[in-house]
Amino acid sequence: MIDDYTYDVHRVQPKSSRLGWVAGVVLSALLVFSFLSGVPANEVSRLPDPTENQRAALSLLRETVALVEENYFSAPDMKVVYGAGLRGMQEALGKDRLDLTRRDARHFTLRAGEKELEVFFGSGEMDSLASMEEAYRFALANLKPRDEEDGELNVMFGVLRNMMNSLDSFSSFLPPAVYREMQVETSGRYGGLGVTITTRDKKIFIVSPFEDSPADKAGLKAGDEIVAVEGEPVAGKSLSGAVKQMRGAPGTPVRVSILREGWAGPREFVLVRAIVRIKSVKAKVLDDNIGYLRLTAFHERTTDELDKAMGRLIDAGVRGLVLDLRNNPGGLLHQSVRVAERFLPNRSMVVFTRGRHRSQTMYFRTHVNGLWVKKPLVVLVNRGSASASEIVAGALQDLDRALIIGDQTYGKGSVQTIIPLTEGAGVRITTAKYYTPLGVEIHGKGIRVDVEVKDSSSPAGADTKKPDAPGESRLKKRPALPRGIPSRESDLALKIAIETLKKTKSSAVEVLRYNASQAKAQLMPVQKGVSQARIPLAQ
Repeated sequence: MIDDYTYDVHRVQPKSSRLGWVAGVVLSALLVFSFLSGVPANEVSRLPDPTENQRAALSLLRETVALVEENYFSAPDMKVVYGAGLRGMQEALGKDRLDLTRRDARHFTLRAGEKELEVFFGSGEMDSLASMEEAYRFALANLKPRDEEDGELNVMFGVLRNMMNSLDSFSSFLPPAVYREMQVETSGRYGGLGVTITTRDKKIFIVSPFEDSPADKAGLKAGDEIVAVEGEPVAGKSLSGAVKQMRGAPGTPVRVSILREGWAGPREFVLVRAIVRIKSVKAKVLDDNIGYLRLTAFHERTTDELDKAMGRLIDAGVRGLVLDLRNNPGGLLHQSVRVAERFLPNRSMVVFTRGRHRSQTMYFRTHVNGLWVKKPLVVLVNRGSASASEIVAGALQDLDRALIIGDQTYGKGSVQTIIPLTEGAGVRITTAKYYTPLGVEIHGKGIRVDVEVKDSSSPAGADTKKPDAPGESRLKKRPALPRGIPSRESDLALKIAIETLKKTKSSAVEVLRYNASQAKAQLMPVQKGVSQARIPLAQ
């Protein structure tokens, strides 16, 4: 019969016969398209027209998918991304109401009551996007969101949150409220608890509390796990979801359950939200005319604060300088370049980035001669030094401008670009990776120090030279957050830096390295058994 049908296609037929054949071909094409898109023809035809909120949600989906496919630093596996989006939709509507079955990486089945939809994510970009759109419309056609007012948009927020989180631990979808807060946060003044967080194994951990913030005053530390907020567990939540739980009006209390290594179980802290004003630079003249600068973050005002602090130190006649970047989680890329600029000659390479597209390869150089170019410089880092801190330390090390003392840094060397979307939302997407001036990749590796002073928080016998992937065990081993200007008597790394600068008039790194090794050999036996990581409050 197939041969006869094929033959009939080429045979001259009466007009009515030809029309019947054409109708059959069109029907067959519709059925094939329906199969490829993963949406049965009878289900598609019964889906109601999208509501205004659904149209806005679908527009957000298309925007986000386009940004991911165009800007993510490597070619994303979209079937994995879409699969994560279906799970986000199920979580938003409730697992007890929307059943999701994964047959394989491309085939899924959605069930809402007695209704069922087969979803297929093929290799074609448009077909897969159409399947995701139809899955969203199918779910909302058969299930009412719990939040009647903004529920349809919130369901899509859940879809996009999971899609972005599936890319890597640093990419995320930013709902309108979180996007607004992030814009304020990068300005250096925002309301909340004053803590930087990250995800690991679907758990939320503290990267660093900001000094004098509610989190810092309550005694929260780097490496603490946030178990619950107001009694609601945060495990499995996105970073934006956890932030949303902790943020609130200044002056309002919030209960946070914290689990710390060595504790038998979580402990509850009550913190009062506040407007956090981040002062990122602290300075002091130490003994023997040694200047000390500590940077706690890289925000919009950092270089302005740094210039004032350096001006005071230079006017005081300091002859050597310690730049302390320990437990600095980073911040804005352009600020890291400007900070490095203060210590480098004009036209020095600071960092470059590489992404999937040529446009994502960018080179960042200094544009002026720095304030401190020809005098001795020592930089302190540890496992809490990340991102922008690693850019500064890596540039000064590669260009033989400073001696690096401490412990290997965290290894967060990826570039996140924040892009606004419609509906007041945004995405934070990893668009490239950082490389030091000599082409050393930072991500997952960190900056290796010239003179190692291990943090006492490292487990005995641990191989701290072996880099961990960002967000892995390295975070768990981070030292306690340093507070204020440290005391040189109880801080071994700082003491070695000071003794090195006391003996050194040259800015040559080889001379600094030799004097530092001598100082370390003299000081280590004296400091045996004393914590090397904890930097106490200023005396």
